[in-house]
Formats: sequence, C-alpha cells, structure tokens
Amino acid sequence: MIVNISDFTGKYELHTGIYDQSKLQDYIDKYEMRYLIELFGASMYDEFISDLNPANIPYSPNYLALFNPFHKDVNSYVDFNGTTGLIISEGIKEMLKGFIYYEYLKDTTNQITPNGMVIPSNENSTTATTLYSMMYTRYNEAIKTYRAIQYEIITNYNIVAGQVLTLTLVNPGTNYNNGTNIPTTGGIGTGLTVDIVVDLSNIIDTLTINNAGLNYSVNDLITITTGDGNATATVDKVGIGNYKLFKGKPKSTVYWI
Repeated sequence: MIVNISDFTGKYELHTGIYDQSKLQDYIDKYEMRYLIELFGASMYDEFISDLNPANIPYSPNYLALFNPFHKDVNSYVDFNGTTGLIISEGIKEMLKGFIYYEYLKDTTNQITPNGMVIPSNENSTTATTLYSMMYTRYNEAIKTYRAIQYEIITNYNIVAGQVLTLTLVNPGTNYNNGTNIPTTGGIGTGLTVDIVVDLSNIIDTLTINNAGLNYSVNDLITITTGDGNATATVDKVGIGNYKLFKGKPKSTVYWI
C-alpha cells in the first residue's frame, strides 16, 4: 500500500535483514490499515483507498490535500502539547512510518522464548528508558501529523466534490481553433473549462482540463463550445472525498486518538 519496507531508513531506520522483512511487512499490513481507518472512519477509508493511483497517491484533490504535507495558522487550534495557532502535517506517509516504527520497536523490545517473554540483555549496552527511547519520539511526531489531518477533516468547509480529473474525447468536432480555458456545457456539474489543440483539419487533436469544475459525475457527456459546438467528451474520473461529514453528520474528535 502506502508504506514499504524500503521506507524505513534514516530517522526511521530499522533492521531489515532477510529474517526481519516478513515480520516488518506484517506490521505494515496491520497498522497502516488500522491507523488510516481510525483517522478517516471505515467508509471514508474505503473511499480513500479506492482513490489511490498505481503509485499509491490519491487522484482526487480533496484527498491529495490531506495526503501531502501542509501547515496552517489556525488561531482556534490547540494541540496536545498546548501549542496554539498552528497545525503542521508531515503527510500521511510520514505519519504512518512513525506509527509503524513505534509498534514494531515496542513489540520487539520483548522476545518470546520457551520459558515465556523475556527482555534481551547485552553486556555492552543497557536498554534505553522511556525518556531516551526514539520510538516514543517518532510516535509523538506521528500524532502531531495525525491531529493536524484530523483537524483539517473536521473544520474544512470548502469541500469541492465532483471535480473532473480525466476526460475522453468522443467527437473531435469541426471548425475548432487552438484555445485555452474554453467553456463547456452538459453534465450535472458546472465550471469545467478545457484547453484544446487542433490538427490541420481544425478538429480537436488533444484535450486537457483547465478548470476542473465541481459536482460532475462519471460518464457525464460534455460539449465543448466554440467551433461548430459539436465536439464532445465523457467524464472518466471525478474527485471524491467530502470529508467534513461522516454518514451525514459532522466528524468530531471524540473517538479518535
């Protein structure tokens, strides 16, 4: 999914030898899903996962805004450290790495033997106390991003649903000229504009989205104005992620970590 074994380098470095990889992968599979479900809620988690492209990055602008790092001045926000007026997210992938790093190291501190659970001992070093353990630092950093994304989900009132992400040209039309920000008609949404490049016969050769509009649906038939007004395209994919509401009710922090 989003996090891979190869991501655990640098500040998240873990031992990833041949005998550790399968164990670490188990932790990735379990805790990546768990923390994302707790962050988004079950329905929104399913929607988020279905929106990921082959590189495991969201297509939809709403989810992409949560997936990528962001920072905002928010006077009404107070984080768990008592810091006010600022939210900082290092991005969902960085957050997940912190949580998985914590869960993995927390469990590997103890080892299962035929005599029960033991704490490994070393003649040349001593086990770090909670104060000096990096796994708690990584966890707290992940929590800071988690809370920032959580706050953004709760308070974002400017959701733009149904943005057109991809189009397929159906009819190239006649008597068109090269142009940018050309209005369109049709479909159930509003505001979609396109850029076009025509060939020597003045029919549309390439079509790209300029303004994605809002409230469109997959399979909407769009007509491109100018020319003879007969060029059409279908909507293949639209942006999703109306993340302020869950089952019609505002999200809150009551049940989240």
